[in-house]
Amino acid sequence: MKVTDYIIEFLISRGVTDIFGYPGGVICHLMDSVTKYPGKIEARLNYHEQAAAFAACGYAQETCGLGVAFATSGPGATNLMTGIANAYFDSIPVIFLTGQVDTYALKGEIPIRQCGFQETDIVSMAKPITKYAVRVDDPTEIKRELEKAYSMATGGNPGPVVIDLPADVQRANIEIEKCMDYTDEAESETDYKAIAAALNKELQNASRPCLLIGNGVKQAGMAQGVKGLIKRLNIPAVFSMPAFDTLPYSDNLNFGFIGANGHRYANFVLGKSDLIIVMGSRLDLKQVGSNREDFAPRARIIRIDIDAGNLEYHVHADEKQFCVDLRPLIEEWYTVSHKLSNDKWVKTCMEIKGKLQGYDDERYTKLLCALGKKIPKDTIITVDVGQNQVWLAQQLQVKEGQTVHMSAGHGAMGYSLPAAIGSFYGTNRQVFSFNGDGGIQMNLQELQFLAREQLPVKVVILNNHSLGMIRGFQEANFEGNYTQTTEGTGYSAPNFQKIAAAYSLEYIAVTSEKDLNKLSSLPEGPAVIEVQIQDSTVLNPNFGRNGQIQDQRPYLDRTLFQELMDM
Repeated sequence: MKVTDYIIEFLISRGVTDIFGYPGGVICHLMDSVTKYPGKIEARLNYHEQAAAFAACGYAQETCGLGVAFATSGPGATNLMTGIANAYFDSIPVIFLTGQVDTYALKGEIPIRQCGFQETDIVSMAKPITKYAVRVDDPTEIKRELEKAYSMATGGNPGPVVIDLPADVQRANIEIEKCMDYTDEAESETDYKAIAAALNKELQNASRPCLLIGNGVKQAGMAQGVKGLIKRLNIPAVFSMPAFDTLPYSDNLNFGFIGANGHRYANFVLGKSDLIIVMGSRLDLKQVGSNREDFAPRARIIRIDIDAGNLEYHVHADEKQFCVDLRPLIEEWYTVSHKLSNDKWVKTCMEIKGKLQGYDDERYTKLLCALGKKIPKDTIITVDVGQNQVWLAQQLQVKEGQTVHMSAGHGAMGYSLPAAIGSFYGTNRQVFSFNGDGGIQMNLQELQFLAREQLPVKVVILNNHSLGMIRGFQEANFEGNYTQTTEGTGYSAPNFQKIAAAYSLEYIAVTSEKDLNKLSSLPEGPAVIEVQIQDSTVLNPNFGRNGQIQDQRPYLDRTLFQELMDM
């Protein structure tokens, strides 16, 4: 069997139905092998390798399974790097298959920069941002390396793996039964029943407990499981921004997402809690502030994470930690949990939410909220990086069945559109892709993918004619010297109506809530929806003083602030 045929059969056996990439001379054998398995797996052609990497990330996020991207050697492989980093920082399981020059054309130890055409040592470049990176120089190693790659990508704290494939290895024939297997290291036994009992005991001793749900819950495929747990415990829940879609907005135990730009009421709930159980969140600076000991000073903190490295980054010196897999723990905890007597505490949280809901809304964010209400349930939503990302997290009233995917840790502009493509192939549902006028231009070429395949992806462009997040930073720190961020200072946005026409895509302009009526009869296929925002836009709220996450800028009236703290 040819090596690349085996690779494709292996991916099929692991449930992969779609892979994303761009053609190149030394990846052609892999591309050809895909065509031998029609109806089982398809190669989806993007128009840039970075977009292919993002599409694979979106596919993995939506399926909670393995994503795969491929590229040729040299510039093809290096163009994957931003997507590799994205998968690493957001713990997304993706295998990246890169072509490489023939083994006999590699420079080896010769002190020259390059021997073969487009030869690049992608393995050394990718190692710091992968769980594993390897070049397969011996065809008989392919079985072991693929099995290891899958185990590494999907096991523990998930993440990316790079397998570099010289062209002569790809076309080699092997006898699979003579190839070596990979054996996972034996995992130590964990007493999940004892941990669940300990958590229940902590909850019984608390009067104002809270669950803080992070992206690790989603990546573990346990969003539904944790929903059931929250309801069963009758406990207020807050979320990190990439996990804000875990509970529908209408759920009375959903108290928003936390952090610098998070919901004020979410931060108040944390500030007033006496026990916070953190599940799958690394609690970075944007969530807890630079002085980590000042975070939720009234609360005992219990952190649950599969990655020991995350737990080494302490918040409180006396925090309790469990380095375990969330999947079996949530399942076990649900079976032994029971409803808590939290009605008074839940009522207090709801009163805080009622007083602070909509406190920072601007005209354009209200428009976004109204637009979000037009998005059907059971829809995939992807969002880019910038003000559009935070506004969506703040304003979207998530409905049952909606999932939201973003580039969180790496914060890569240009993510939303290709991630929408990958997400669609994950579950074949309609997608709304939210973008800023800056970010959409990072991977604008993927509009041709939508036009070619007529995917049901609605591309929403929030156009404030500036790089709004950086413009805001310049306003706050450089006395409004808007260099390279606004029209007339070095930045400009194109005519998106003409762009849509160039790609033969339907175009819809939205300038007011009245225009949202146009969305009642959207085409089944792709469309570009441009939301014109003329105002100078801001990101409110933001972190404030004294290290208290609930005391955000612009500051609340001190009487109201104290009233909320005393509730």
